[in-house]
Amino acid sequence: MVGIFVVNIFVVGDTIKTLNVDSRFISRASKIFHFNLRSYRIIGLALLLLLLVSTGAALAEEPNICRELPASANPGDTITVILDITLDGSDKTIIEENVPTGWKVSNPSDDGSILDENTVNWLYINSAPAAAQFTYDVTIPRDAAPGTYTFDGEFDLAVAAPGLQPIDCETQMDVEDTTLPINEKTEISNSGSSSSSGSSNGGSGASGEAFENIAFKDVKAKNIIGGAIISYTFDEEQNAIDYIKFTALKNYGEVSTTVEVLKDKSAMVDERAPGLVYRNLNIWVGKVGFATEDNIAHPVIGFSVSKAWLTENEINEDAIALYRHSEGKWNNLNTIKIGEDDSYIYFEAETPGFSPFAITADTEEDDTSIVNDAEPKYAGSDAEAETPIEDETASEPNNTPGISGILSVMLLGCAYVFSKRKN
Repeated sequence: MVGIFVVNIFVVGDTIKTLNVDSRFISRASKIFHFNLRSYRIIGLALLLLLLVSTGAALAEEPNICRELPASANPGDTITVILDITLDGSDKTIIEENVPTGWKVSNPSDDGSILDENTVNWLYINSAPAAAQFTYDVTIPRDAAPGTYTFDGEFDLAVAAPGLQPIDCETQMDVEDTTLPINEKTEISNSGSSSSSGSSNGGSGASGEAFENIAFKDVKAKNIIGGAIISYTFDEEQNAIDYIKFTALKNYGEVSTTVEVLKDKSAMVDERAPGLVYRNLNIWVGKVGFATEDNIAHPVIGFSVSKAWLTENEINEDAIALYRHSEGKWNNLNTIKIGEDDSYIYFEAETPGFSPFAITADTEEDDTSIVNDAEPKYAGSDAEAETPIEDETASEPNNTPGISGILSVMLLGCAYVFSKRKN
C-alpha cells in the first residue's frame, strides 16, 4: 500500500506538470493536489496503524503447553516432568499426559488426577489453568532397557481453539545403561579372603578409579530440595551399600550419587584398610564441591554384611566398622548396628564426606568382643563391685592372728579346772 501511495503521488505530480492550462486551472489543480496529498497521508497513517494492530494480534500468543524433560536418566530413577502453560486466552483446562508404558506417574501438582499408572490429567471445564506451570513425577522401572522413550499428551485450553492439540517441545528422553557387562565371573578381593560377587558388572573409570578394578557400579540421581532429607537407595545384591542419606541445606537441582564396588583397594589409596576387608568401595555424591557442610548436613551411609561371611571368617558382628580414607589415612567412622534378617546384618555409619571407603572387621579386637558377649548383658559395674567384696571375705582369717591364741588359753584353763575338781 505504501508503494502504491508513492506512485500515485508521482502520477499526480506528473499530471500537474503536463497540464498546459491557464493559471486559474493550475491554482485549482494545486488545491486539488494539496487535498489529495493530505488525504493520502491520512490514508497511509490509517493503513499503517491497521497493519500494526493486525501484526500485534498475529503475534499474540495463543494458549499452548510446552513439556520439559531431562535429557536422560537411569533405570530406577524418579524424574520430574514440567508442563509450561501459555495462559493468554485460556478459559478452560483439558490436559492429559501419557508416559512410556510401564513407567509410573505420581505427585501431580494443582489437583491433577492419576487415571492409571501411565496417565495423569487436569480437567476444569469452565476455568483456565490454576498456574502457568504444572508438574508431575515419573518413576522409571529398574528393569527398563537402555534406549529412547517417548511421552505424548493432548490439551485444550480455549473454547475458540480447534479442539485437542498435542503437547509439544520435548517429547523424548534417554534411559542410560549404567553398567558394562563383564563376560566372566569376578572375585572381590578381601585382604586375604574373597567373596564371590556372582555375575558382576564393570564400570567406567570416569571417577579416577582403574577400569579393571571396578567389579560393579551403581548410579542414582535425585532432585535436591533445600530442607528435605535426601535418600539414595541401592538394592543390587552386588552392592553392600543400602542407602546414602543427608539433609539438603539448599536447592541444587539434580545430583547423582555413584557407588563403585571394587575388586581390590581403591587406586586412590596407598595402603589397605585395617583389619579383614569385606568390601572396598568408592562413593561420590555430586560433583566436586557439592558434598560440603555448606550444602548438606548429617550425612550417613547404610550398609550390610553377609552373615555367611561372618560365620566363615569367625567374625563377631561387633567388630564390623566402616573406614573412610581422607587426608592420606584410613579413619574409623562411628558405626552402629541397626538391624538384621536371616542373611544380613545392617549397619549405619556417620561420615564427614565421600571418597574411598572400606567395610572391615577389626580382627585384633574381635576376640575381646566375643569374650564380652559371654558375660551377662548389662552386668556392668554391679558385677565389678561384687568382686572385691568376695576377696575381702577370703582373706579375713589372715587379718585376725590373736583368735587362735585366746582359744588355746581358754582350753588350757578348762582342762586345769577339770583336773582340780577331779583331785
